[in-house]
Amino acid sequence: MSVKRSHYRFLRKKWLKKHNLARKKLHEKHKEAIDWVIERFPAKEQLASSAIGTLMLSNFIPTATVLGSISQDPVEIEVVSKVDRTNQLLDELSQSVPDKVRPLSGDEELKISAILSKYYAMDVRTDINGLRLNRSFGVIGAEQHLVRFPGDTMATHLDQAERNNKIIYSSGMAPGRGAWGYFAKSKAEFTDADREREKWYIAVQTFSVPNYNQRLSDYRDFFKWRKMLVVNPKGGQALVADIADSGPALWTGKHLGGSPEVMYSLGFSEGSRKGPVLYFFINDVDDKIPLGPIDVGSYENK
Repeated sequence: MSVKRSHYRFLRKKWLKKHNLARKKLHEKHKEAIDWVIERFPAKEQLASSAIGTLMLSNFIPTATVLGSISQDPVEIEVVSKVDRTNQLLDELSQSVPDKVRPLSGDEELKISAILSKYYAMDVRTDINGLRLNRSFGVIGAEQHLVRFPGDTMATHLDQAERNNKIIYSSGMAPGRGAWGYFAKSKAEFTDADREREKWYIAVQTFSVPNYNQRLSDYRDFFKWRKMLVVNPKGGQALVADIADSGPALWTGKHLGGSPEVMYSLGFSEGSRKGPVLYFFINDVDDKIPLGPIDVGSYENK
């Protein structure tokens, strides 16, 4: 066998191994999007298969232009476009977010907050009026449901659909109340806003913020129900959460905690039930941004 041919086979084998690994990772990361395309276009099976085949044999992520050619349905194209925008967001974040969890530098925080503001069309900040947390990139861990009013139990806490979700139901109720006490004084006074606040709550290390003792009067009410944008920089899941508790302890190695619904929505509801997230303040002066999962561009033109 010639040296040239042997070298060719070596390179080909090495390339195929790398390419197959990339294909596997791509399918794992975008399985829902790929399955969505195949499921949505059964009448155009050959065309759908062709698009997926092109996707799996190439190095690019599906875009609205490519997948949009399969169907001209505006709703279908809009969904594919969201997948495309999320991929663009993840690509930009990968250039600024460290591979390993650590405190971000001031420049990194500015770049990342600008990226998040652009893609989510909201005012995302590291601090508000100079008040901030001890970090904005950390490991989130699972928390339990919080008691919302006197007498609240797991029997009254979840609706039927939520009770059927084993991950959300099995988390149980925390033995104590959140940092601000009950969400409502009684069941009769319990509102939808209270329900959403508990459902999408996070716990942050308020006890470890910079200059806390020197600005105690400023910080005292600052964190209560404060909205934050929480983003999984690996998977692209994101949501608007509110601060309703303090923790976790520094020795845990975790930097914030999320309600069962928060962890489920961020993609951290199984296994170790923890993972890296970006968490930045949302400057929502008029309180118009609702809590819960959010897609890129959800608030454009609003």
